Amino acid sequence: MDLDARIALVTRTWVPTQQLHPGNVAWHGSGCDGAPPADATLDGDGWFAEMWHHDDEAEAEGHFSPDLSPDERRLAFDRIRSHAPHGSISLVTDSPMASTLRAAGAHDLGGPFFLLQHRGLDQLPSLPLPPGYSLLAAEEAGEHARVDAHRLAWAPARIRELLGLPVTGKEPQSNFTLDKYRAMKAVSLYRPELDLVVVAPDGSPAAFALGWYDDHSRSVLFEPVGTSPEHARRGLSQSVCVAVMTKARDLGATQAVVGPRGDDAYPAPRRLYRTLGFSTLARTRTLAWDAGQGRDLGTRSDADV
Repeated sequence: MDLDARIALVTRTWVPTQQLHPGNVAWHGSGCDGAPPADATLDGDGWFAEMWHHDDEAEAEGHFSPDLSPDERRLAFDRIRSHAPHGSISLVTDSPMASTLRAAGAHDLGGPFFLLQHRGLDQLPSLPLPPGYSLLAAEEAGEHARVDAHRLAWAPARIRELLGLPVTGKEPQSNFTLDKYRAMKAVSLYRPELDLVVVAPDGSPAAFALGWYDDHSRSVLFEPVGTSPEHARRGLSQSVCVAVMTKARDLGATQAVVGPRGDDAYPAPRRLYRTLGFSTLARTRTLAWDAGQGRDLGTRSDADV
């Protein structure tokens, strides 16, 4: 299943409580999200999953259409577990697929989780930039400025700082490159109108935000958003996000969504979107399974879920 087919599958069933927005699939599929290439990819009618192996454990991520029947969900999980007898996957807490895994013996692993957050676009706040800062489309700012904006905001040392971890000074640079940015722009869902950069008074990139617009659901997803540490706490992320939502509304969007971390280990994104009026609709949980758990899925209690 190629990237456009995955985007189309997620688009077909999207609602605000669905774990993946088409923009999530586009961003990950562009290879720009920092994830290593998957060790295996599985798919079937109405679902797909990527697998990463760590010793004898596997981590899975994927999409399972909400209209899959109980039997189809069980078959999908059987394929995943046959490939990875020990593994885990993040799913929306009350989703049908989560119920299937729990019925098969999977347990809550705890740890980091994500929120599904949403807001309408009928009344957007007015959040002007501080004096001297300007807002440009990435095309106008230039590719190098856009890449630099991402690299500054998402430098590994910066992320460690936001996570409250020690910064040694030996952290690598961001792996976001001009080639990766151009690959991202080649994805079918990319809209240059929703790729914005905030420029500082000295002309350097200070912040950025990228929106992914799905005209089927008339929704826009933020992924990613960032501010250079030299320009933090000046409201730049809020202002550029409002600008993206305004431009998305001009394209026809009626709603915006985002999926920030929800646990206290990384609160900054959650705080940002709370100030922008986003409300939480659902959250994810990581479910883990072991070899031999609940192999007879046909007798499980989720048959009518």
